[in-house]
Amino acid sequence: MNWRILLKSMKFAFRAKKRVFFFIVVYAILFVWVAKGLTVPILGIPSIVMAFIVATAYAILIAQFRRRDIAILKCVSWSNAEVLLLLVGEVVLVSVSAFLVVFQVSVEILGLAAYFGAVGSSFLEQLKELVSVEAGAMGVTLFYIVVLQIPGLVLAQLRAMRIPPMQALREE
Repeated sequence: MNWRILLKSMKFAFRAKKRVFFFIVVYAILFVWVAKGLTVPILGIPSIVMAFIVATAYAILIAQFRRRDIAILKCVSWSNAEVLLLLVGEVVLVSVSAFLVVFQVSVEILGLAAYFGAVGSSFLEQLKELVSVEAGAMGVTLFYIVVLQIPGLVLAQLRAMRIPPMQALREE
């Protein structure tokens, strides 16, 4: 694996700040929903299906928005494997960032609930039930979301392979 390209792709992802930050929020909500769905058996399968749909859609959107960039990189002799690594880097960045956001929010909510617990604030208890996620469920959810992104990355790779290098030279 070419670590230089993987790190470059993570830097490259921040060029599209609005899309990346939007999907970090979407993935954070997805993390909470899937983790809660894993603890409640009736919500398990629908939450995993939703994670699959969101992960696949995001990978395909990356390939669509990076179409011109991919064409330019193919003009300067990047291979299809290096282009795939570029897509993987952005997906990993968004997944890990969302995981860290959910982890931080869960720790903050649990800390506030523990600190103000004697006061008996019902708002903090409701917020704790809504947002906080157990550590084990978060780890399993991270695994599910990373694994469920593989089909989307395969589709994105197939779309990226069909981008002709000459598209970079065309006027749009």
